[in-house]
Amino acid sequence: AMFLKMFLKDRRRRPLLLLLLLGMASGLSTTTTTTLERRNVVKTLFLSSLLGPTVAMAAEDSSSMRTSSTMGSYEEVTGETRSANLGAGSVSGKSRPETGVFLSEAPSAEGESITAELLLSKYVAARVAFRVSGGLALAKGMYYDVEARNRVGDSAYVQVVANATKSAKAQTLVDAVLASGGRYGAFGPPSDVVINSDDSNAERRLIDVSFSATSPGGSQQPRRAKIAAVTTDTTDDVILLVASASEKRWNDGGAAIADQVANSFRVDNVRPTKLLANKSNDFRFEERGGLKAITNFISPSSSKDV
Repeated sequence: AMFLKMFLKDRRRRPLLLLLLLGMASGLSTTTTTTLERRNVVKTLFLSSLLGPTVAMAAEDSSSMRTSSTMGSYEEVTGETRSANLGAGSVSGKSRPETGVFLSEAPSAEGESITAELLLSKYVAARVAFRVSGGLALAKGMYYDVEARNRVGDSAYVQVVANATKSAKAQTLVDAVLASGGRYGAFGPPSDVVINSDDSNAERRLIDVSFSATSPGGSQQPRRAKIAAVTTDTTDDVILLVASASEKRWNDGGAAIADQVANSFRVDNVRPTKLLANKSNDFRFEERGGLKAITNFISPSSSKDV
């Protein structure tokens, strides 16, 4: 105590005291986590009295809680590691893609069928479904919305294009899929984009597109995709299923898998809801670090109307 009083009285000695305290804190490599947390609190309070709150906060240990908004890599989000051989569709080192998907509940997989209920514009909830093959399985984790993947890099994921129309140009939908914030634009804009076909039937619209996506290492990787587009009569949104594979895989079974998945994409049910299509109403909002507002609370008696 006398030692501290001596340094506190003499302003010229305060920098030396600061160095001593920081040196003591940095040398406690074997101290338990609980003890370190307590010392961080004491250190912050003491430094605040010496230097003011702004400088004290800057000197704090940067061990604050992280949310998905600060997690960019596959390992940080899932706790798993991937091989160093990363392709354009891999998630390591890039931020979570924006697909326009807001979910009222977790997607489900039963047999070869994957279903999910999406929150759309105009207070509409739509349940979509598609069938998977070729080893595709529902991907889990905060990085994914509604997506199926297999071990060889094939994938099929759902995307929502808001404020579009049934007659939207194919280029408009392709641009949405290949946007910088999307699945294939995180490391640079895709190039060599070619729309090979655009066909429609009573159930869905099918667009075949080829492009080159930039990999984490900067190389261009040719890919092909079959985009299935469906709409509802009650919203202005276009719901897409993007089934994709590398060009090499496309010519070795990938095209057949993409065709099967895309041709199975459909809207099973549409219902009114009280929930707007936004992040705060997504069932994963709190898991991603968000805080539910009291206005979003729904009592059990009214939950059937959601």
